[in-house]
Amino acid sequence: MGKGLLLIVIGGIMAGSSLMFQTQKTALETTKVQTEYQETVLAREIARSAYSVAFRKAQAAGNNLDLAISNVNGTLQSGEANFEGVMAGSYQGGAYAVQAYTLDGQNVVIRSTGYFGNGEFTINENYNVKLLTVTSHSRITIDFLESMAGYCSAVFMQRFLPYKGEKKPPMSGNYGNAEKKGYALGKARVSDDEKYWVMPPEMLLNSGHNRTGAELRVTPDDLSLAPETRINFFIGVDKNCSEEGIWEDEYKASRYDYIHNALEEDTQNMLDLQEGKYAMIEQNKTDDQQWRIAFEDLEGFSDAQLNDVKANSYGGNWNDGDQTYGGSGWTEEDALGYHKLKDFGNKPDFSDQVIQVTLTPCGGPCAPPA
Repeated sequence: MGKGLLLIVIGGIMAGSSLMFQTQKTALETTKVQTEYQETVLAREIARSAYSVAFRKAQAAGNNLDLAISNVNGTLQSGEANFEGVMAGSYQGGAYAVQAYTLDGQNVVIRSTGYFGNGEFTINENYNVKLLTVTSHSRITIDFLESMAGYCSAVFMQRFLPYKGEKKPPMSGNYGNAEKKGYALGKARVSDDEKYWVMPPEMLLNSGHNRTGAELRVTPDDLSLAPETRINFFIGVDKNCSEEGIWEDEYKASRYDYIHNALEEDTQNMLDLQEGKYAMIEQNKTDDQQWRIAFEDLEGFSDAQLNDVKANSYGGNWNDGDQTYGGSGWTEEDALGYHKLKDFGNKPDFSDQVIQVTLTPCGGPCAPPA
């Protein structure tokens, strides 16, 4: 009986010790998990704080994409943007590393990573350069530059006028063609976010293709643009050229196979208009109120293919694994200082319909022509 009781007591002690060990082990593991979680939370807060600083630096550059990257990444000895640079430092017992890089030739991605202990957290968010926005009372000129296309396309303009609860704005004008009055025929409507009047599309160029060298300058004398107006352009692709040469006073989408916009809505907020997938918008290097808009008229390309060409130029064959054509950047310029466009049949070339948009300030509300 004595030995049996002793064994029972020893067994109880061993069981208690094992239970205590398991309890301590579980407590340690719980503490470790909690610590890792807390470190990750702190790393996330550091990443967000660093991102906010980087965003403000990019925002200070306005519409200058290279300057936005320089403000975050720093510059090279030449003074040019350092696309490989990193903004790094210490913050609240942790560290951060932030880099800005081009997404599609017009938008910047800001990648911010925060570190605390063993915790790490990364944020990737876009900084969108505000495109085709009128900054002061201006008149508009549209120059047709070139076309390298198999399909026909018509070119249209659409205006988004600031809405402040007023009555419908007037819709009259003249594109220098006496019989083409009323260029904005159709119904204007208020945008879903009640920020803009969405004006009906206005034809700039009827359906056609391979018009390189064609002289076209659209200067509507009685059209003035107020500050904060957004301007969009789009092509109506006419694959079999059945509408070639036909002018239309009132836009009808049914005449075209599909539409490719220079600007598209990412949300219902018209302030968030961003560069469309099938357009490449390039701001003039010396004039922030002048842009070249180059359209791709083919469909069927992936977002990755379209964005890769915009950011890195044409390259060679598509590498599906690396998701790139292997371009090394836009190193060639045309006579106007824009990226030099070429013609390809098997990749996005953005050379199918190309226009230049120029806004000329009036120094105040534009007076009617004399």
